Amino acid sequence: MSQPTDTLTRTDLNKAFWRYFWSFQISWNYERMQALGFCYAIEPVLRRLNPDRESYSEALKRHLQFFNTSPFIGGPLVLGAAIAMEEAGAKSSAHGIKVGLMGPLAGIGDTITFALYNSIIFTIGASLALQGNILGPLFTTVMVLVPYFAVRRWQFLWAYRQGAKLAARLATGALARLTEGATVLGLVVLGGFIPSIVKIATPLTYRQQISVQGQQSVQEVKVQEQLDAMLPYLLPVLVTAATYLLIKKFRLKLVWIISIVAVVGIALGWLGWFVPEVPK
Repeated sequence: MSQPTDTLTRTDLNKAFWRYFWSFQISWNYERMQALGFCYAIEPVLRRLNPDRESYSEALKRHLQFFNTSPFIGGPLVLGAAIAMEEAGAKSSAHGIKVGLMGPLAGIGDTITFALYNSIIFTIGASLALQGNILGPLFTTVMVLVPYFAVRRWQFLWAYRQGAKLAARLATGALARLTEGATVLGLVVLGGFIPSIVKIATPLTYRQQISVQGQQSVQEVKVQEQLDAMLPYLLPVLVTAATYLLIKKFRLKLVWIISIVAVVGIALGWLGWFVPEVPK
């Protein structure tokens, strides 16, 4: 195992982090995905640790290999750990950490970021915005920009300090359990927002014969009132479930799902079967 020619300074680490923060996915491509962004971020470190041209060139080529993980939870952590390995002279370990962790961290990162955190934050923001409250966009902006920066910065520095211990601490089994738990929690929270986001009801009625003190009469029954008595907000839940089914089972693109919902909604609304809400 070769030894580094120099130790890293705080300035070197800051350069790597800010390069990652501002440009990690700008050069994303279908051949190596995030490889170029990762290499650009770690380049100041490689230049410091490899003063001769040949070793510097070899290090750049090593970090230009395929790489893809979550840019918010995962990418900064792998970058910090890889830098620690490069500084220790463990070049193969730096590559091994990237290969070993990018898959599991991609799963947990995407789940926590998009399925859980983003969904909750944007749902709350959208609910406020639909009420005409300026706090909607302000809340969303602050709750995305500030935590996204803080979490990435913490991951990067923590992983750099942990170094070789990182892979052992983040066992794949633990990541899988955390991912599953985050998914369940996200779905539960989002389910609670369905009635406030999905507005749909039916004005349909039907008639039934009833007997009151021996006298037969016809009673008009509102379908929506019966649905609310059995299971409130049943229609919004069914629409949400149908949309989820199109995504998970039929794997339709979002543009097709939006088109289907729009066409069906317009058609059924024109027929008078459904409305955004039942008139008072």
